[in-house]
Amino acid sequence: MIIFNTTFHIDEVLNEEFVEYILQRFIPMSTKSGILNSARFARIFGSNEDEGLSYAMEFQVGSIDQLDKWNKEESKDVFNPLMEKFKEKLIGFSTVMQTVDY
Repeated sequence: MIIFNTTFHIDEVLNEEFVEYILQRFIPMSTKSGILNSARFARIFGSNEDEGLSYAMEFQVGSIDQLDKWNKEESKDVFNPLMEKFKEKLIGFSTVMQTVDY
């Protein structure tokens, strides 16, 4: 199983608006084709909370090839509006992981 995780850090002043946007717009837009599924959105607790709040947005994907397809065909329609809305008050980075069965 492939896990596609994006970690976001948002200015605390925009926190409520950001969470609402993720739940109402970002997740539905990300999963509409069915390539990304099993969305999980979680707050990250850490030492830099006085500088803003962090979140992890995680999706499951069937394969790297499917993720590549989503990145080529759909990601700009999902990430560009998010970055345009929150501009310099939001930073993020994505990580691709594969689960290890044991």
